[in-house]
Amino acid sequence: MNSIQLIAAVFVLGLVQLASGQVVSTGQCQDYPVHVNFDVPRYLGLWYEIRRYEQVFQRGGECVTAEYSLNEDGSVRVFNSMMVPPSQVRSSDTGRAVVAFPDQSPLEAKLNVTFDAGAVDVSANYWVLGTDYDNYAVVWGCFGVADTLRAESAWVLSRTPQLSAQAEAEVQRYVDEFLNEADLRPTIQDGEFCCSIDPAVTTYPPCQ
Repeated sequence: MNSIQLIAAVFVLGLVQLASGQVVSTGQCQDYPVHVNFDVPRYLGLWYEIRRYEQVFQRGGECVTAEYSLNEDGSVRVFNSMMVPPSQVRSSDTGRAVVAFPDQSPLEAKLNVTFDAGAVDVSANYWVLGTDYDNYAVVWGCFGVADTLRAESAWVLSRTPQLSAQAEAEVQRYVDEFLNEADLRPTIQDGEFCCSIDPAVTTYPPCQ
């Protein structure tokens, strides 16, 4: 790589980190295997975030949840919510997810998620590497920059605020094989810490 290419790569790397806050590294996105025979209805509902690669749009966020439900057009409504301490007010974003290859058999858990970020829509890959639907899900996404850099996202989700020991062991298999343990930051899901001051929020107990 000559000096001009190096400067360009560093410049692009800075833009990607500023824009996404994802884990950025050299090389192309991997074609990781994902969960097959994906059952969208079973995946719907409430998920608690247990760990994640830090994102700009989630910076400092704790008590993070994701709720998935069906839209009338068959797409999936994505409702993400979190709290940024010391505030106890929850912020949220709503998006739309579609299966990337709906005619594929067996159906792979590869989705495209779009959020309205003002003047432009922000779209991202959402690949479910593994899930048992009832306890855990390991999600990963990646996009490439000029065939030389990649920016990755990852989330460990749970149906409850804490994973059981058995579910944690299942999750760890995917982390060890596909993710970077050092880049995964834990998300606080303690009931007292995550208490809600909004009576309409029933995901967490009301603050005393």
